[in-house]
Amino acid sequence: MHRSVCLVLGLAACGPTAAAPEDALDTHPETGPGASLFGPAHQAPDGPALTLIQAIDELGVAPDGVPAMPAVPPPQGEAGEAGRFLGMAGALTLQLETADGRLEVRLAEVDTPVPEQTEAWLADWLEGRQLSLTYSGLRRDRYDRALAHVSAVTSEGETGADGEALAWVQARLVAVGLARVMSHADNQAQAATLLILEAEARRRRLGMWGDPEHAIRDTHPDARAQDIGSSQIVEGRVTDAVRLDSGRIYLNFGSDYRSDFTVRIDAADSQDFIDANLGPEALLGHRVRVRGWLVEENGPMIRLDHSARLEIVAEDPGEARPR
Repeated sequence: MHRSVCLVLGLAACGPTAAAPEDALDTHPETGPGASLFGPAHQAPDGPALTLIQAIDELGVAPDGVPAMPAVPPPQGEAGEAGRFLGMAGALTLQLETADGRLEVRLAEVDTPVPEQTEAWLADWLEGRQLSLTYSGLRRDRYDRALAHVSAVTSEGETGADGEALAWVQARLVAVGLARVMSHADNQAQAATLLILEAEARRRRLGMWGDPEHAIRDTHPDARAQDIGSSQIVEGRVTDAVRLDSGRIYLNFGSDYRSDFTVRIDAADSQDFIDANLGPEALLGHRVRVRGWLVEENGPMIRLDHSARLEIVAEDPGEARPR
């Protein structure tokens, strides 16, 4: 197994990598086990367990002695195409040779601010492997690439009913700190499980999380102004929350909504948050973590269109209620 120096050093030695535009990262239409590590609040959804990583140190991203990652369920959804890995067509885009010909697959529900490291690691790990797709949301993006969760035949993990051991590619990427969770309104079914793995990778400072350049941002408006035009994870306390007569929701994180960091939830999307008990009344005064594309609109702003991109953060730093 190739052991990247950048990964062993937590990417810090590689220098900062600028976040790519959202199209490049997401390329998407705008639109049990583990309790010993995560605690009861972070149980993965019920389902058949799949051991993803027997020992992280085998992947070259953590020192000897790091405990094995917990088993997580495989991606749930409808079985899709299968085929042989041919190569990479981008940091998170794979090329498969299927029975119907070549297929490009964009890994669903994740992005990466370290595209070069991620692409190199995937190319190395997936070389020569057979892959299978699982669909749990929108199946094609605007470039006609498959949007899917991918499982790879591997010698690691538990064998399935067909006798093959499979590893869920997105989960492994997130677990070793080479990808972050970035769900979409029409592709979010696996976000809860992936957020658990992301939190643990961040706690261990694996991969990108060992580099301050890729740390979770605070809500300071001057600092966030430097991140306009990039995809970020931002965390802070909601100081004011309101739902307008139009149905639009604003979450404010300072004393001046005209210049401070703000979260906007449009009327068409607000019911999803209300149903998830994430309406203004439930969020006021709480620390929250949001993720998405930062724009300038009366100060730095992130627009949320589904509740999987918002977590209520416990006062114990690093702990969050997975969505």
